Amino acid sequence: MPVLSEEDRAFWEEQGYVVVREAVPLENCRAAERAVWEFLEMDPNDPESWYPDPPRRGIMVEIYQHQALWDNRQSLRVHQAFSEIWGTEKLWVSFDRASMNPPERPDWKFPGPYLHWDMSLEMPVRLKVQGVLYLTDTPAEQGAFTCIPGFHRKLEGWLKTLPPETDPRKLVRELPGATPIGGKAGDLVIWHSALPHGSRPNSAQRPRMAQYITMSPAREDNEEARQRRITGWRERLTGLGQEKQEKEHFHGRTAELTPLGRKLLGLDRWDG
Repeated sequence: MPVLSEEDRAFWEEQGYVVVREAVPLENCRAAERAVWEFLEMDPNDPESWYPDPPRRGIMVEIYQHQALWDNRQSLRVHQAFSEIWGTEKLWVSFDRASMNPPERPDWKFPGPYLHWDMSLEMPVRLKVQGVLYLTDTPAEQGAFTCIPGFHRKLEGWLKTLPPETDPRKLVRELPGATPIGGKAGDLVIWHSALPHGSRPNSAQRPRMAQYITMSPAREDNEEARQRRITGWRERLTGLGQEKQEKEHFHGRTAELTPLGRKLLGLDRWDG
C-alpha cells in the first residue's frame, strides 16, 4: 500500500522534501533514543551530563550498528517511502549515524552543521536523497532539520550566476528562505540532496534526538561493495565509508535482520 499520497508526491516535486508521518512505531523511537543516550554515557534526566568537559566536537553521534537503529532501517513503511521516491523496491540502506543536539546555553553554542550540501555540485542535478528520523517530538525551535524548500529546482541556475572565484558552499549560508521542519517522534523527513540543508540552534528545553536514514538503488553487481557492507554489519564497523573498528565493534552485538533487512543490507539479493 502506498505511503505517499498524490499530494505528497506533488509536494516532493515542488518543495524537494516530504514528511512521512509515523514512519516507525513509537516503541522503536524510544529504543533508539535509549541506545543513543547509553552510547553517549549521558543521563536524559540530568542536563549537566549533556555538556561534557571537554565538549563534544559536534552534534553527531558515531553509533551505526545498534539493533535499535537497524530496526528502524528495516521498517516496512520506511522502505516503502524510499521505494516510491526511487521507483524501485530494490534498495540498499545507508549505514548512517544519529545526532543529539542539546539546547544552547551560555557555555555551549550550536556548532553546526549549518546549510550545506552532501553532494557534488557538478551539474546536471541528479536524484540523490537523504533522510532524518525524529526519535522524539521535535518542534521547529528544538534544533529541527532545516532546508531551503524548492531550491533543488533552482540550484543549477543559481550556480551559473556566481563569479568563477566564488565558493558556493560558503555562500549558501547567506541564502534566504531557510525553514525548520518540525515533526513528531517517528516522523521521517526525506529530502532531495540538492536542497541546502542542516540543523539549527536548539532554543527548547530538551535535546533533539534523531537518526539519519537513507536508501539508494542496490548495486548488487558490485560484489566488493556488497561484501564490504556485510562485513561492516557483521563486525559492527563505523559507517559513511569509514569502516573503522570503534566502540560498537568492541562492545556491541551484531544486529538481527528481518528478511527485508537482509536485502537492504545486501546479505540476500533482491532477485533471489
